[in-house]
Amino acid sequence: MTRKDFHLKMLIGLGRTAQVFLAEGGGQEVALKLPKKEVRQDPALRERFAREVNLSLTLRHPHLVRGLFGKPYGEDAFLALEYCPENLEARLQKGPLPLEEARRALLSVGQALLFLHERGFLHQDVKPANVFLKNGVYKLGDLGTVRPLGERGGETVGSPHYMAPELFRGQDPSPLSDAYSFGVLAYELLTGKRPFRGESYEALLEAHLHRPPPPTRLEPALDRGLRRVLAKDPKERMPLKDFLDLLAASPQKKEPPPEEKPRRRRWFL
Repeated sequence: MTRKDFHLKMLIGLGRTAQVFLAEGGGQEVALKLPKKEVRQDPALRERFAREVNLSLTLRHPHLVRGLFGKPYGEDAFLALEYCPENLEARLQKGPLPLEEARRALLSVGQALLFLHERGFLHQDVKPANVFLKNGVYKLGDLGTVRPLGERGGETVGSPHYMAPELFRGQDPSPLSDAYSFGVLAYELLTGKRPFRGESYEALLEAHLHRPPPPTRLEPALDRGLRRVLAKDPKERMPLKDFLDLLAASPQKKEPPPEEKPRRRRWFL
């Protein structure tokens, strides 16, 4: 299918590099991503969009947003993705997730992130806005910031609330910097608040570089794991797979036992 085969219904997303429309084509609704003119004309941005198209169409995982159709280059470049009606950022605006749903969301996103690492790629922008929900299934999306493992230099990308300390220092990203971003997301979903906050960029930078995450009321092993995956020094940071194993093994919240009805006391005279 080509870009002209889709009927645009409404704008659902607007970023620095692309517009995203809810569109219909081939008998289904899709999220249609259209690069802006400056992206098509800038060599580096053009290659980044082409990479996103190619990866979205080739990488397959049940917890990655699925690419359906696309054209990487040209004036009519586009990417059609499966349409997910809600993202995690919007979901959190309604209130914190129940603990077990938070665990399920994290394990789903973590598996997709680990899949990317095993295929030789970094995501670089793990955050609630890039986690989507479709038919009760959580999926990691937006591969526009993905880069190959080992690629040196280039622009630092990511969202300041979720970026690893070494990225603020100008170092190259790694699977451990993705693990840190995932740790911030995990802390937020499991406790209902972000571990590092600031009224300004400078205050947020200070928190990421120097402040420990606030204590939690999670069970001790999971609390320790969160602190290790949020270690300031990547050499001391828990790898993503180890944290996912810990999260999967942590005790699940048990339902309280049903209340017993008070026994009727009989009196004999």
